[in-house]
Amino acid sequence: MEKINNTAWRKRFNKINRPHNSNHGMLGFWSDFWTSETVKMFNDFSNELSVKYNLALTHKTYTVMYGCKFSYSLSNIVLVKNVYIYDDSFGIDGIIVRNKKDYQKALSYVDSLYTDDFIKIYKEKISIRNKKQTERLKSLAKRRKDELDKILMNINPEKLNKFKWSPCVSRDSIKKLYKLNAEFIYDEELVDEVGFTLYARCVQGRDETILYNDGKLLCHNCKKICICPTNGIIVCKCGYAYFFREYRMSFNRNGMPSRSATPFFNEFIEKWEKTKTYNDKMQAIDYVIHECHLNLISNVKRGFAGCNLIQGSKNQVSELILDLAYK
Repeated sequence: MEKINNTAWRKRFNKINRPHNSNHGMLGFWSDFWTSETVKMFNDFSNELSVKYNLALTHKTYTVMYGCKFSYSLSNIVLVKNVYIYDDSFGIDGIIVRNKKDYQKALSYVDSLYTDDFIKIYKEKISIRNKKQTERLKSLAKRRKDELDKILMNINPEKLNKFKWSPCVSRDSIKKLYKLNAEFIYDEELVDEVGFTLYARCVQGRDETILYNDGKLLCHNCKKICICPTNGIIVCKCGYAYFFREYRMSFNRNGMPSRSATPFFNEFIEKWEKTKTYNDKMQAIDYVIHECHLNLISNVKRGFAGCNLIQGSKNQVSELILDLAYK
């Protein structure tokens, strides 16, 4: 057998320090001790096998004699078992590639392996693998269903998926507030009703968006923060339970203002928390109406911000916003 030298490779990448896997070559590791010609040759070889047969460099293993070695595989079905890395070349099942002649020899060798028999074996293995995967998924689904049924047996249906969302502010309250304000009648109780309703809805939308993006949920009964387990059902210590998927769907169905959807929801929270006088509160509310107006005239097709905060259909809320904006 032709003499080879792989001292540098074995020294650099041993049983403990192995190169990270990356399909179609790992030339960032090998270019340190390979010449540019060898790097290009191996790169071309890997690319040609990838294009021609969809083969990828996989199955990194370690041997005492050769150090880390690889395989060329199709969907992890091995075609070329032994791809060795030498200090000045590479080996394909014992064929040492140092020049174009060796390159063609190795390529012809791979061509000889890619036969109808290999394709048949490959398809059979893929079929078996897919069948096993389907069986595993069915078994997993059944196990999760059994676990879920067992959990649901101990849950009161009256305490399942009972969500409480902060209400939208009524259009009539906003109309009355603006009408009185225009007449210089400062209704402190009404401005608090409108402002705190808007504030509570924005805060709940913000806080619960943060939680569910982190896989958590705020129990709508006792306000305890719960973590969603892998089975998707959250059972709070207070006895209330929630399907995490239903929780998110309910959030969206109820048009809750998302923390990230429209920045002015968060801006309003900050403004309202700083209010002290009637005028401060009116300015904060007017800021919301103004931003809803800007959102409306931007021709948004879905997710009109006004409907996140004000009761009514899109047409009803739009009519109110336009009426207030142009008075």
